[in-house]
Amino acid sequence: MERVHEALAGILPEIIAMSEDIYQHPELGFKEFETRKKVIAHLDANGIPHRDVAYTGIVASIDSGKPGPNIGLIAEFDAVPTLGHPCANPVDNAAHTCGHYAQIGVMLSLFLAIKRLDMMKDLCGKVTLLVTPGEEFCDMDYRKQLIAEGKLHHPSGKQEMIATGVFDDIDIMLSCHAMGLDMDRYHAEIGASLNGFIQKRAIFYGKATHAGANPEGGINALNAANLAMTGINFLRETFRAEDAIRVHFVMQEGGQTVNTIPARTQLEMYVRAKTVDAILETNAKVNRALRAGALAINCDLEIQDTPGYFPLHQDENLTEFVKTHILDYMEADKVAQGTHGFASGDMGDISMMWPTVEIGVAGFSGTLHGKDFKTADEEQAYRVPAYYFADTIEGLLADNGAAAWKIKQAFRPVMTKENYLHTLENLNKSTTYKKEN
Repeated sequence: MERVHEALAGILPEIIAMSEDIYQHPELGFKEFETRKKVIAHLDANGIPHRDVAYTGIVASIDSGKPGPNIGLIAEFDAVPTLGHPCANPVDNAAHTCGHYAQIGVMLSLFLAIKRLDMMKDLCGKVTLLVTPGEEFCDMDYRKQLIAEGKLHHPSGKQEMIATGVFDDIDIMLSCHAMGLDMDRYHAEIGASLNGFIQKRAIFYGKATHAGANPEGGINALNAANLAMTGINFLRETFRAEDAIRVHFVMQEGGQTVNTIPARTQLEMYVRAKTVDAILETNAKVNRALRAGALAINCDLEIQDTPGYFPLHQDENLTEFVKTHILDYMEADKVAQGTHGFASGDMGDISMMWPTVEIGVAGFSGTLHGKDFKTADEEQAYRVPAYYFADTIEGLLADNGAAAWKIKQAFRPVMTKENYLHTLENLNKSTTYKKEN
């Protein structure tokens, strides 16, 4: 382990510098063209072959040449729109306020250390770096255009990589992410679960007339949207606390001009919950509220559903294995375990089919998705997770991969890949309800 740590100590400064440069030059999902060039430059400099996946993603492997498990190191490329962030992209407000730039730093530095040390000669199997695009579920019109052009099949990087078989030969998934807990109190979060969600767009179609001269001759699509939002808000008392439900929306279009009765309005929303059943139940309630608003005003209504992410359920055995290595770098009271987050991520989709951990990492200040988010402590944000993941890989791939195989054999997937893709297809739909004649 000492040799790995020495190699990491030599590599981390240049990779941290690269990661902080990515922070200063953010790009939204499936637009990470400059970001990927920076990662590829380091892979090329170290003689590591790589291939393109999921439009802007990258996959590279280091093979021991001996049979054994394949350990996936997952990092994410993309930023998220954040108004007012000092490094926000002026074109689309992209900013790295979710910490993905640091994930790249942790996993790439670890991957390069394995290569430079020729660490795999003493181990078995493979280690695969998977840099995934488009984790933040945003900028959807652009993503739908890529799908229409045949450049993608799914709006999430990991969904696309699952569908195209990128993960098929991976046995265990390791990832990390900036955590949403008090980072002074905790330095790591393990075994956390996350909500899943469905994304919805509701389009109300009314009839335009002059708002001053002839309002009675129109059909006010804004009124229909307002009634629908009120209906959703009145439903909140029916949401069970244990289901961790969140329904939140923005009005993308409130009308065309103040002098005209709105002929079209659009709501975009997420329906989130802790379980798939709770997501589907709540989605049905929301659909009723949307239809009620349209029916009351006599609007046409189009409901577009796009499958978001599945709830994250981390593998208990893999979590405990990683925890033993985390505790070499911090006291037990600095590790939060078994928390639940109301946010969502496409690691949830991965966790349905593969033994998965996503360790919450400290070392940041400000608010996730807020204009003040930044690195505050490079030791916690980069070095500590790189060290304990290095120890984890060594433990998983030693002794012919005994520890990794034991974890994989005990794992019980929630669904098969075929069932997963079928579920995505069924959730992706558009339904129209016509007004009364």
